[in-house]
Amino acid sequence: MSGNGGIIGPNNTIQSISEKVTSFTATGCLTTQAAANIQMTVVAGGGSGGVNGNSGGGGGAGGFRNFSCIPVSSGLVAAVVIGGGGAGIPAPGCQTGNGINGDLSKITISCVAYQSDGGGGGGGQEAPAPGGQDGGSGGGGGSNDYYTGGSGNTPPTDPSQGNDGGSAAANPNSGYGAGGGGAGAAGADTSGAATAGGAGTSSPLNCTTYAGGGGGGSTGSAGSGGSGGGGGGGSQGAGSAGTVNTGGGGGGNGRTPGTRNNPSGQGGSGIVIVKEPKVTTAPGVWSMNTVYDYVKAGTWTT
Repeated sequence: MSGNGGIIGPNNTIQSISEKVTSFTATGCLTTQAAANIQMTVVAGGGSGGVNGNSGGGGGAGGFRNFSCIPVSSGLVAAVVIGGGGAGIPAPGCQTGNGINGDLSKITISCVAYQSDGGGGGGGQEAPAPGGQDGGSGGGGGSNDYYTGGSGNTPPTDPSQGNDGGSAAANPNSGYGAGGGGAGAAGADTSGAATAGGAGTSSPLNCTTYAGGGGGGSTGSAGSGGSGGGGGGGSQGAGSAGTVNTGGGGGGNGRTPGTRNNPSGQGGSGIVIVKEPKVTTAPGVWSMNTVYDYVKAGTWTT
């Protein structure tokens, strides 16, 4: 008779694998430690800010998505791709332009890609319409000519991966750029001043905020970057870059009176976070009471 609550069988040795959270800040591979259901946060690269003869719009944040209850086997190898942020637009000389969209981030498990899409570039001038570009979150509109904000959640996902960029349509020639959209909020429309990027949102896996929109540039007071790595707009100067590995949008340029010489901020690169749960296994025969306790705690696997 064994010590298994009166059930005949071998004595059991508990084998416990600890919870593990892995943050990927560069492209690589995940090798799973046990058969389990994992959780993931996938953040794409943010768009860069726009460059405008008056002031550019802020870049949109990279798309932000959470995935849960994804089954994996022990030792499974999953490819992870981290999206880069859109490159900043250089000092314009005679030409100005929209910001550049960020790149997607993804993790591929058993031939299924779990991905978020890059943020939209901020609106510029003398560039293809519509100004703020569509993306995971949309870029903000620039002052002058191309002042509309880009659409977020592009391509569409459910739940949404981001929000729209703000519009400068109310002040089209004022020198006020609008903020790019963030994962948690849209970029604000201009109303007598440049506006901030939309706020990001927190990952449930590490309680860190990601994917804030870039701020609009200005000939005066510029818009701040959204929480979660958004770069601030330039105040008569260059836009600030989005923070690396946050998916933050870059800030739009601010025009120095009498010149057109200021660049925009580049977008922040993305990140992928994976949480593998604690797993407890053992060979042999278990009593029903012990099985019940482990099932109730969520640590029983077969």
